[in-house]
Amino acid sequence: MNETGPTAVPELPAKPGPSVFAIGTAIGAVVLTIICARSVGFSLNEIVTNFTRKNSVVEGLLNPDWGQIWSRRSRSAFVETLQLAVLGTATGATAALPLALWSTTFGNPNRWLRLIVRSFNNVIRSIPDLLWALLFVTAVGIGALSGLLALFFFSLAVTTKLTSDTLDGIDMGPIEAANAAGANLNQMLRTAVVPQILPSYTSFVLYNFELNLRASAVLGLVGAGGIGARIEFFRGRGDWEKLWGLVVMFFLVVFVVERISVTLRRRLV
Repeated sequence: MNETGPTAVPELPAKPGPSVFAIGTAIGAVVLTIICARSVGFSLNEIVTNFTRKNSVVEGLLNPDWGQIWSRRSRSAFVETLQLAVLGTATGATAALPLALWSTTFGNPNRWLRLIVRSFNNVIRSIPDLLWALLFVTAVGIGALSGLLALFFFSLAVTTKLTSDTLDGIDMGPIEAANAAGANLNQMLRTAVVPQILPSYTSFVLYNFELNLRASAVLGLVGAGGIGARIEFFRGRGDWEKLWGLVVMFFLVVFVVERISVTLRRRLV
């Protein structure tokens, strides 16, 4: 019977510690945070003091008007909010797909036209949804139309950006095969590009719908329709119990929509 010696166990390499760059970045982030907090006059003690003193807003939060959940006017405002979110998402996402395709080299061989499309995408992405709402309220007046236009451009910006990032990582093999088979530009995009990004694009549309549902409430505060207009009405009257009742109702609606959206997006991607 042959005897064998103990098997040598290879030593595992020691885990490298944090680099000097990482430590410097962390210290810089902390210092920058402290400087910004001091610049804006941030005070934790003042926040605690304001929330612990007699405050009608906090009192309204502790005693919300649950009747707003069943109020006919509140339901109508929520329906309008859902309609704005659906229409803004559908129109914006539909326009975003060709814009995303035209911003790529294989989707738009014309260099100058591609530069124009990318510049347009950058411009609309730099303007927040609330500013879009303010602009359209001034241009077309108070109401749902200004909110719809604001959500259209917001959806266009978000979906175009996310879809463009996905296009940067697609497989170029099907594109080369389509070009070798003599497909024109539209045929190549339809058969070789769109099928690759369709699941991700659909997921982005659902995610954008969630954003629009939340944004539509904020847009109403500046006169762009939806539940935000009713929230602003109660805020102006100082009727905080009814306002928080609306907020609770809005939270429930958003929570249900988000759960459904997350489930669908998990199945798509």
